[in-house]
Amino acid sequence: MANTADRAAPWVDLPQELTANILQRLSAVDIFHSAQVCSAWRRLCEDPSMWSYVELWNPAGKEREWDKICREVVNRSEGQLISIKLGSFATDDLLFYIAQRAKQLRHLGIWCNYVSDEGFIKAVNELPLLEGLQIKHCCAISKRGIEAAGRSCPFLNSFNFFMVSENVNRPYDGEAIAIAENMRGLKHLRLYGNKMTDKGVEAILDGCPRLQSLSIVHCNHVRLEGELGKRCSQQIKDLNYIQKPRMGFL
Repeated sequence: MANTADRAAPWVDLPQELTANILQRLSAVDIFHSAQVCSAWRRLCEDPSMWSYVELWNPAGKEREWDKICREVVNRSEGQLISIKLGSFATDDLLFYIAQRAKQLRHLGIWCNYVSDEGFIKAVNELPLLEGLQIKHCCAISKRGIEAAGRSCPFLNSFNFFMVSENVNRPYDGEAIAIAENMRGLKHLRLYGNKMTDKGVEAILDGCPRLQSLSIVHCNHVRLEGELGKRCSQQIKDLNYIQKPRMGFL
């Protein structure tokens, strides 16, 4: 039987499906707080399906607290987690914790400097159903990590790799070649701040025949001139090429 506060609340009479739809539009933290509003909302927030899609990109507060919240979210999902995006609090231990308990995970986003190549490789080995992978500013994740993701995740069709590399003046095609050789099923690829050259682009075009969209942003060793530029225009339906302006002297 509903308590007095529940009976007085206007949202209690809403259909459960509508209430669930509203709550699912909130952030993970807001859903946690919503569970305290009334018993009806608390029951809904205990439903594992409420935690299928979780975004924790830029949480404010102590990293240890967010680690705890994230683990609680994973536990509440009871294996039904489909997509999760992690901010600066992510660590190797947390990533592996998720990988072991979210075998249905299809989409993973990481924006953190605390995840190592070894930790990333260990986690993706546990995620064979992964379809989308987004890596932002994880400076330790290298060619080896990309190779492991390609080998371990045969259904991977979308890869975003945002990196502001050190020694940007030194060309390096290792990551582009790793993508070409290990992610042949890609349909969508976004690269930001990569040190690859036209050789790397050509390798990707050769190795990823299903590629439909390609975004190359601030990859300043790429020129896409001549035949390569023509090939990109013909082979890729959605091509986005933005080069960082060069600083000149007046």
